[in-house]
Amino acid sequence: MQGVIIMAYIAKENDMVKTIGVWAFILGVIIALLIGVAAAFMQLDTGTIGMISAFMVLLGLIVGILNITEAEVSGFIIAAIGLTSGSIAIAGMGPLLPPTMGQMVTTAFSIFGLFVAGAVFIPALKAVYRISKN
Repeated sequence: MQGVIIMAYIAKENDMVKTIGVWAFILGVIIALLIGVAAAFMQLDTGTIGMISAFMVLLGLIVGILNITEAEVSGFIIAAIGLTSGSIAIAGMGPLLPPTMGQMVTTAFSIFGLFVAGAVFIPALKAVYRISKN
């Protein structure tokens, strides 16, 4: 009977951890967009952008740790490669747009790229470990 109770508790904990990971991902996307808008309309200095970038990488690490199971590692890495390269390409379009919109696009997609890079770091380490172990 105790085993069933412990298994139910572990399952509930996993659901809660997964929920936290999902909300962390949603929060990361929203923050990236808000920072893009803020950068376009306010003068954010390099130190502020640096602190935000570090926070976004940390938030991405949390997403990578909490959300990605062993079975999802390969698919997540492929998706993250697409998101990161797409973010870089879209951020590179910023100078081609009107100044305010260009700053918004460049900053938002650069910050989002950092977030995704943080998220993919732990699953990529898992994949490298798994490959090198065999």
